[in-house]
Amino acid sequence: MRIVELLNEESMTVNKKLNPVLWEGGSLKSEIREKLIEIAKVFEEFIGVELDVADYTLTGSNANFTWTEYSDLDLHIIVRGMPSDEQRELYNAKKALWAEEHNIRIKNLPVECYVQGAKEPHHSTGVYSLSRNKWIVEPKKVRPNINDAAVSAKKDSIQHDIEAALISKDLPKMRLAKQKLTKMRKAGLERAGEYSVENIVFKQLRNLGMIDQLTSEIRELEDEQLSLEQAPELV
Repeated sequence: MRIVELLNEESMTVNKKLNPVLWEGGSLKSEIREKLIEIAKVFEEFIGVELDVADYTLTGSNANFTWTEYSDLDLHIIVRGMPSDEQRELYNAKKALWAEEHNIRIKNLPVECYVQGAKEPHHSTGVYSLSRNKWIVEPKKVRPNINDAAVSAKKDSIQHDIEAALISKDLPKMRLAKQKLTKMRKAGLERAGEYSVENIVFKQLRNLGMIDQLTSEIRELEDEQLSLEQAPELV
């Protein structure tokens, strides 16, 4: 069976309809849209600096026909212009901290928040404006042409690297594995968009729980290294 035809186990299934939990007649259900805007505004306050907001958008698989039970809600705050390196570092740090402190779900779907510059390249084939309640990029039911062998080979290779890093309990090695994974996905999105081999591999590993496990292990080791054991009490 080809990768694109696998259901639930993989992430590039092409459905006949948008996720009916969220969408009705090609438009986002009003209660969903209102709640997402509410979440975006709270996340905006959490960032702690004034943002020049142009829009709030929903993107990713749940704004496309490629949704599965594993898909989250990619909620983007669109700010005008192009964020500087310092601003991007702040946004990413706040995004990670927000994810640690919150587990927000809509209809049991996890919500992931992100700040995106209006001039930053974005590779999704489905983008919905929450502010304007309309499609910016309307998705199409296109069955992607995916190189199964290339996906399987890269997935096996990256999974082996992650498993080796986890077994090693070596913090630098685990950080390197996560960094390579992030760079791989970014390169794939820039080269061929969301149907790139690299992005599909990333989603497969995420569905397997490998990325969450790696992130959790890194955080645990960092906490351990930064902690100091209590001195034994003197008798």
